[in-house]
Amino acid sequence: MRTTSINILAWLLILFVGGCVDPYRPPEVASPNSYLVVNGFFDSAPGAPTTIRLSRTQNLADTKAPTVETKAVVTIESQNKAVYTLAEGTAGTYTLAGVTPRTGENYRLHIRTAKGVEYFSAYVPVIQTPPIDSISWRKENNGVQINVNTHDPTNNTRYYRWEFDETWEYYSAYTSTYELINNQLVSRAVQVDRCWSNASSTNIMTTSTTRLSQDVVSQFPLTFIPGSSIKLGVKYSILVRQIALSQTGFDYYDQLAKITQNIGSIFDPQPSQITGNLYCATNSNELVLGFFRVGSVATKRLFISRSQIPDFRAITGYESCTTDTLTLAEIRKNQPAVITLYDMTRYLTTSTFCVDCRLRGGVIKRPDFWQ
Repeated sequence: MRTTSINILAWLLILFVGGCVDPYRPPEVASPNSYLVVNGFFDSAPGAPTTIRLSRTQNLADTKAPTVETKAVVTIESQNKAVYTLAEGTAGTYTLAGVTPRTGENYRLHIRTAKGVEYFSAYVPVIQTPPIDSISWRKENNGVQINVNTHDPTNNTRYYRWEFDETWEYYSAYTSTYELINNQLVSRAVQVDRCWSNASSTNIMTTSTTRLSQDVVSQFPLTFIPGSSIKLGVKYSILVRQIALSQTGFDYYDQLAKITQNIGSIFDPQPSQITGNLYCATNSNELVLGFFRVGSVATKRLFISRSQIPDFRAITGYESCTTDTLTLAEIRKNQPAVITLYDMTRYLTTSTFCVDCRLRGGVIKRPDFWQ
């Protein structure tokens, strides 16, 4: 009896204490402050346009789309006093065409908002990115591991970052040859059974070769695709972008990755304030987020076809699709998708989802680069 009473008292104490705990909300989470976010770089590739995007931060409780910074004056300035003004096209997007930075020169970004607040970056040199040697892939752990390989024969790069865009082809469960228009079945004018979908990398991927005698990156892991992924169902493509960084730039992205991608246990880095090479000249206490650089981007594309991985079976999301046979009167009443004529009086039908691949988020326009 005494043990039972102690157990009941313990549970009551736990419930009482638990009911008195309020969730901790750091003041920064609900802060009304909105800081400038700068995204872009001065492209040193001959003839390539430069694009700088300006937006504003928002607190975690805000569900609205981020606010873009419009009507700002955005210029790129060299230490030799040359000034290049970017033009705003789409709201918050500023571009410069016909100007290529000179190797050996240093440049900075200068922003003056419509409210008169001024921001500058540090002066940074032009850093050319070496080409990507290859994008390799191999089957492992019931999936495909994709890696990148590169090197700088001059041993000058040493700091690297990568991004990538994925594209994959897929088909709907059935091909619809008819569609109901004005209560009449007519031949489908546009085929909607073949689509392409896209995704972009979200993780920050960096590495350094400073501890190596040669500036060589071998088999750096970019992404892993499970063998069951729809990405590998027909054909898959990845476009890799490689960026050479200064040590300052590498330190910025490396620290940003640590506090945004490795938080989950008491042993991971704790959230902290990260600043790039931009600052507010009007108010030294105001934050500005981003990192301005000058240089080029190296790209390379890889394709993987289904025939290269025949032992994998992709889960398409269409596994539950079924068919039915209906008369024209039943089709007019129930509005299913029509696959084809079944017999003299009935049609083979299914749900619209099972014939229109666009409902999976894809597009039916074939990408220009598709092979």
